[in-house]
Amino acid sequence: MPKKSRLKKKAKKVTKRKAKKTLKRRPVRRAKKAMKKMKKTKKTQKAKKTGAKAVRKVSAAKKKMVKKIAEQVIGKVTHYYDRIGVAVVAVNETIRLGDTIRLKHGKREFEQKISSLQVNHTPITSAAKGQEVGMKVDEVADEGTLILPA
Repeated sequence: MPKKSRLKKKAKKVTKRKAKKTLKRRPVRRAKKAMKKMKKTKKTQKAKKTGAKAVRKVSAAKKKMVKKIAEQVIGKVTHYYDRIGVAVVAVNETIRLGDTIRLKHGKREFEQKISSLQVNHTPITSAAKGQEVGMKVDEVADEGTLILPA
């Protein structure tokens, strides 16, 4: 018998053995997964019975906080040029030179006065709702940073 055909037969035997082993293991894995699901559902059912009202209160409080912040937002940073320290801001309410603002992104938060506003490299004194403006920023203001009144 040639060498190649022997190798093919041997490979077939090995794959058959592996297939049998995996078939034996699968039901065990499925049973383990089912047991995990059962445990999780029991825990959630207990939690629902005991502290469902508390969870609802917390989520309601979070929603109120989000609404408050959403009402106050003056603008949002869409791009930040790190070398020159300028943030491109999509403005939601009118802002003027000299206004004090708060920039917030996650845990990072800082206050500053608006010292420079520009549109297409031309300085302006105020920006209206809906404009995209370049603003000089004292610290790093990544994309998504919210601009709030101070």
